Amino acid sequence: MKKEDATTKKEDATTKKEEATTKKPEAKESGATFTVNCEDIQKKRKLKVTIYVIVIVAVIVLAGLFGLIFTLFKVPVPRFMLDDVSLDPISSSKVLVKLSSTNPSSSTLYYSEMSLHVQLEEIFETERVYLQSTLQEPDERTTWTGVVARNNAQYDKPDGTFQVRDGVENGNVIAEVKIQKKSCMFNSKRLRVTCPVLFNLKDLTAVISRPMCTCKVI
Repeated sequence: MKKEDATTKKEDATTKKEEATTKKPEAKESGATFTVNCEDIQKKRKLKVTIYVIVIVAVIVLAGLFGLIFTLFKVPVPRFMLDDVSLDPISSSKVLVKLSSTNPSSSTLYYSEMSLHVQLEEIFETERVYLQSTLQEPDERTTWTGVVARNNAQYDKPDGTFQVRDGVENGNVIAEVKIQKKSCMFNSKRLRVTCPVLFNLKDLTAVISRPMCTCKVI
C-alpha cells in the first residue's frame, strides 16, 4: 500500500509539473498577444493624429489661399467727401459741385462711368453730368468738379422753380461710379455715393460754404 501511495504521489507531482509547464507557454502567448494589441492601438492612434494634423494644416493652407485670392481681387472702397456746392461764376443758371475721393488701398484704382447730379427730397432733381475717367494712385486724393444745370430735368425749364422759392431744403449730391483695380481690370464694383447737403432753394447752393461733409457709399 505504501508503495502504491508513493507511486500515486509521484504521478500526481508529474502531472502538476506538466500542467505548470503547459501554463507557462500559454502565459507567454497571452503576454505576446497583449503586447501586439498595444502596439496596434498605438499605431492606429498615431495614424489618426497624423491624419488630423494633415487635415488641419490643409484647412489652414486653403483658408489662407482663399483669403489671399479674396484680398487680391477685392476692390477697395474709396472715401468720398463733398467739398463744395457753389454758384458757377460763368453762368448763373448753373452750380459747381466739387466732390473728392481718397484711395485708402495700396493698389491703383480706375474710376469710370462716373455721373453726378443733385436731388432735393420730393422737390427737384437735376440732370446727370458725366465726369472724366481717371486713375488714382494709393493714398492719392482726387477732386472732380461737375457743372450742374439748375433746370428741372423733368420739365426742362431754364431755371426750374428755384427763382421763385425761398428758404432752405435738405437734399443730396449723388454720384454713381464704377471702380476697378488697375491690376485686376476684369473685376469691378459699382458704387452709389450720397452726400447730404442743406441747400438754398433760391440758387441751389449749399447753405454752409465748403461743407466738407463725408459721403455715404453703397
